[in-house]
Amino acid sequence: MSKVIKLFLKLLAISASLSALAADPYPNKPIRIIVPLAPGGVTDVAARIVGAKLSERLGKPVVVENKPGASQAIGSEFVANAPPDGYTIIMGTISAFAINASLYKNLRYSISKDFAPISLATSQPLMLVVHPSVPANTVPELIALLKANPGKYAFGSPGGSGTSGHMTTELFMMKTGTSMIHIPYKGSGPMIIDLMGGQIQVAFDNLPTALAQVKNGKLKALAITSAERSKFAPNVPTLNEYIPGMTVTAWQGLFAPVKTPAPILDQLSNEIQAVMKMPEVVSKLNDLGVTPVGNTRAEFSAFVKDEINRWGEVVRISGAKPDE
Repeated sequence: MSKVIKLFLKLLAISASLSALAADPYPNKPIRIIVPLAPGGVTDVAARIVGAKLSERLGKPVVVENKPGASQAIGSEFVANAPPDGYTIIMGTISAFAINASLYKNLRYSISKDFAPISLATSQPLMLVVHPSVPANTVPELIALLKANPGKYAFGSPGGSGTSGHMTTELFMMKTGTSMIHIPYKGSGPMIIDLMGGQIQVAFDNLPTALAQVKNGKLKALAITSAERSKFAPNVPTLNEYIPGMTVTAWQGLFAPVKTPAPILDQLSNEIQAVMKMPEVVSKLNDLGVTPVGNTRAEFSAFVKDEINRWGEVVRISGAKPDE
């Protein structure tokens, strides 16, 4: 199919979407939230909490659909090519919508040109966790162990190359002069299973999923990546206490195809901001170790731009490369 025909068909889809919008108020059918990761991680859980409340407020079903793979590019490309009618949106992450912009040179979509930011939803630090068999109980002990055994230990990245877990580990190794083998995963759930089973030994994972296994005694927590200690794990030191400047905040936010009409984007943004302030949502997310946010389209757009620039520098300085 030629590029001209593809463009013509896309324009027809946009025209049909706008005609339907004029005929019926939004929303008049179910909305899909695409999660570009496997089920079980914080992005998936947050999407389901937000989706349930969004459904109540809009009066239509909001269905969460997982499309993992290719470092979140499969789900992201799916939404980039979806009809811009507000019925297919994505719970994007720091990885897919900031880091990937510079780490991957051949994405079949543009993060800045093919998506319309709706609202930042949630944020959380990462937690450095190790398998109980690892003979290190502090960050300095881990650094010493890795220096004495270069390339012996393996670290996992939830979501694969370019995720915050991957890039934080790359920075950690760069700053400490250590090396580990990178094992990418499609999501936090399968990575945590392998980490608890000892197939890999080290990981930086979102605090909510990692903390649950630390509390169960399945993993050891060595540090978190926030600037200050977290109220969710007050006894766990920050990585910054040992390695100045090592702070990372992961985040999740909602995006739509770029040509989605502004009134729909505004409506979704307003609803999501309201959802993130609901006491029951705040309570559920806090129980997971997640901080609810919610902001305007303009605020989120500026935030994403800053994050793309920041992580572009991290990719350049660390020399990180995607695993092919």
